[in-house]
Amino acid sequence: MSRNLHVFLFGLLLTGISAPGHSQETNAVHPYLSDTFFVDVGVFFPDRRLGLSVNGSNGEIHELIEFEEEARFKKRDDIFALEFGWRFGERWRLVGQYFESSDDTSWILEEDIEWEDVVFEAGSNAAGGAHFLLIRAFMGRDFNVGEKHEFGLGAGLHWLDIGAYLEGTVIIGDGGTAFARESVGVSAPLPNIGVWYNYSIAERWAFRTRFDLFSADIGKYDGTLINFSAGVDYQVSRHFGVGLNYNHFELDVKVDNSDWNGRVKTSYEGLYVDLSFYW
Repeated sequence: MSRNLHVFLFGLLLTGISAPGHSQETNAVHPYLSDTFFVDVGVFFPDRRLGLSVNGSNGEIHELIEFEEEARFKKRDDIFALEFGWRFGERWRLVGQYFESSDDTSWILEEDIEWEDVVFEAGSNAAGGAHFLLIRAFMGRDFNVGEKHEFGLGAGLHWLDIGAYLEGTVIIGDGGTAFARESVGVSAPLPNIGVWYNYSIAERWAFRTRFDLFSADIGKYDGTLINFSAGVDYQVSRHFGVGLNYNHFELDVKVDNSDWNGRVKTSYEGLYVDLSFYW
């Protein structure tokens, strides 16, 4: 169990102990549908997958390196995550999301791995690592608002920072070998469109869902991004609640720039447990 999870559970325990009883005044409608601000702070428990390829300088296309399979990366982890929202005007809102993960490991290669113009040799010791950062900013407008529900759509950006490295013994000319370290990285703002729907199930319960999509060829990037979330929040007191959500993030993009010509295919899918604050 990681430090992130320990801190989160400790905070949940303290807040639960200090939270006032149900007799305290609450809104007739859940605060997610009425308050100006909300912040969700929690832990994301995703099954994750990372595959990437680095094509040769002569245009040769290499197969994806599956880091969970070939580099023995952990398939499951717990990650600190944050979401926030600001409702302004009569129907406008700004929302955001953040999470970040990284991993490093070493292993013995079971087969050759091609990375750009080098080949890491099967049977040799290798080390590798990867990092992933997502920051989402989204501006939207409500178009269908009722006493207990709201539906809207808008547009935004996903800022992605992705990188990976691999080091070990590589094959050089005439069958010789040498030690090498190869790395790639890319930071990219990908625009997207999205929709959301929130429903106040009862005085203390709210259902929330959203869906973002990018699918286009823009500059150096060509591919698809999907970011989906659905879950419920329980209002413990006037300004505090707890939530449970299912989150799915998926990216499959071809990259063509001076630092990295290839492809990245990654996904994070699992439960997100959070402490919710609204005012």
